[in-house]
Amino acid sequence: MRARWRGVSPLAKAGYIGATVATAVAVLISLTGYALYLKLDHNITVTNVGGLTGRSDDGVQNVLILGSQTRDGQGPGFGYDPDTNLSDNLLLVHLNATHTHATVVSIPRDTMVYEPACKSRFGTYTVPAQQQAIIDGAMNLGGPTCAVTTVEHLTGIQMDHFVEFDFNSFRTMVDTLGGVEVCVPQAINDPYSNLHISAGKHLITGNQALAFVRTRHGVGDGSDLGRIELQQEFFSSLIQKVESEGVLSNPVQLYDVANTATQSVTVDPGLGSISKLLSLAATLRHLHTRDVTFVTMPTVLDPANNDRLLPEEPEDDMIWQMLDTDTTWDGHLPATPASSVDVTVLNGTGITGLAAQTAASLRELGFHVSSIGDAPYTSTTTVSYPGAAQAGGAYTLMGALEQAPDNVQDGVSGPVTLTLGTDFNGIVPPQPAARHHHSTAASTSTTPDAGQQPDGAQPTVPGQSAGIESRNAAENICEGMPGANPDPGTPP
Repeated sequence: MRARWRGVSPLAKAGYIGATVATAVAVLISLTGYALYLKLDHNITVTNVGGLTGRSDDGVQNVLILGSQTRDGQGPGFGYDPDTNLSDNLLLVHLNATHTHATVVSIPRDTMVYEPACKSRFGTYTVPAQQQAIIDGAMNLGGPTCAVTTVEHLTGIQMDHFVEFDFNSFRTMVDTLGGVEVCVPQAINDPYSNLHISAGKHLITGNQALAFVRTRHGVGDGSDLGRIELQQEFFSSLIQKVESEGVLSNPVQLYDVANTATQSVTVDPGLGSISKLLSLAATLRHLHTRDVTFVTMPTVLDPANNDRLLPEEPEDDMIWQMLDTDTTWDGHLPATPASSVDVTVLNGTGITGLAAQTAASLRELGFHVSSIGDAPYTSTTTVSYPGAAQAGGAYTLMGALEQAPDNVQDGVSGPVTLTLGTDFNGIVPPQPAARHHHSTAASTSTTPDAGQQPDGAQPTVPGQSAGIESRNAAENICEGMPGANPDPGTPP
């Protein structure tokens, strides 16, 4: 037993810590179960969750991690909000087929999404489907099953497992691990979360650690996006600590962590025993800090409510397609060459010949234009595509437009389609590739596929995200952090 234990790497011992605190909890439980199997096994809280595969440890795994903001049983200091269980944190943890890389996608809690009909978590009635509902309310209305179903509808990815933790779970786990070091570029004073911290590095524990990952008004623009950046820094620092300091090599501390962990989370039956978690943990022995990436789901402001967000398409679909095809995130969206994109061009401007002229320009850039035609008159240029598999092609097409379209539609049958409106400003002209000089051959110049930079990266589309926010867990914790919000406001 001891020989087998010594052969497990620090991150295998930490297990899901390679993704986030919640994932850490799951595997920490399992890896301490050798000597204290029965005691720890009885600590685990298990809940039935619909919509999960519960599949075995081998191959791709998708785990939905929810951080509950329930006040029930959490002690003083969090306000009074009985019978409420919103998911303040939504994390989709994707383990690749070989369990050598983890991608953790943070879904902003303020995102408005389609919510399928769900049985009420109180079990007395069915909550009808909603075309636009805030995603953190799904668990509050229908419990874990509703949250899973909503995320699956958003992403098109079926979840395998579910983990939930609350305020007390988080505080206790951080304290048991001896605190976590964080770094902020400016002093943060957030009267909402009660986080008051000076610039620089700090070792934080307990309520201060909880305030750090809950803070939103005190950083960035006061939205959930700044809070997500703090959370990703925190989790990265935690992972670095586990790998560099051998946090779990001390048997006494290891037992404390395991005992705390097993009492701190709720899991689905597929993770509901020491043996099941141990089996999963054994597959993570080659997962290292540098192999864990945090990505924030791209969003745009909801024009109907500036306090809410909408998924940004087609970038979101491209991320879900990466996970669905088990493609490793390498810092940018994958490039789809124009030569692989089949486009239909429709003219809704009433200007004779504009579709044919636009099609010719797209062909110069390498696109395959399969057909042209007319559309009803419209003032708005639109790019539409049928689903996530074609999202990359739609994004490449958008990169070929002089001005990003005001309207992007997914789930529309047919090929990737460009519908020209009166606001259409034309197609970008072909750009010659950089010349390469060789001593033995004449230099040449070719036109690259539209939508590709010299390094093959997907370009940023004008008017769309300035880039997908992401963080490798091995990065310096003082880099890439949001600044303080000088006007966080005053709690009511």
